[in-house]
Amino acid sequence: MANLLYVEDHPPAQILMQAIVAEMTGHQLTIAGSGDEARATAKRLAPDLYIVDLDLPDTDGVALARDLKAIHAAPVVLVSAYAEAVKESNLKAVIDRYLAKPLDPDNVVEMIQRTLA
Repeated sequence: MANLLYVEDHPPAQILMQAIVAEMTGHQLTIAGSGDEARATAKRLAPDLYIVDLDLPDTDGVALARDLKAIHAAPVVLVSAYAEAVKESNLKAVIDRYLAKPLDPDNVVEMIQRTLA
C-alpha cells in the first residue's frame, strides 16, 4: 500500500479522488487544501506519490511540485483542466505525468498504477 498526497482546494474534486482511491486502489490518500498544508504534510508523511492540482489558491502547482520533491523525492502527477497550459510548458523536469480534469476514475487508477510502478 502506497501513501498518496493529493493537493486540491476544491471539495468536490477531493471527495471524488477519495472515493476513487479508496474503492479502486487500496492505497492511503491524504488531502492537503493548500501549498502550505501540502509542504507540512510532505514533511510528516513522506508520500510515495504526489498528485498536485495546477491551480491552487496560494501557489502555482508546478512551483509546489518542485518544493515537494525537495522535501521528499517522489513522483508528481499534475492535475489540471488547462491542458493547453500544461502542453505548452516544459515540465518534464518537475512532473512525471499529467492527468486531465474532469477526473475519470479509470484514468486516475491507471495513472496511479503506472506512476508507482
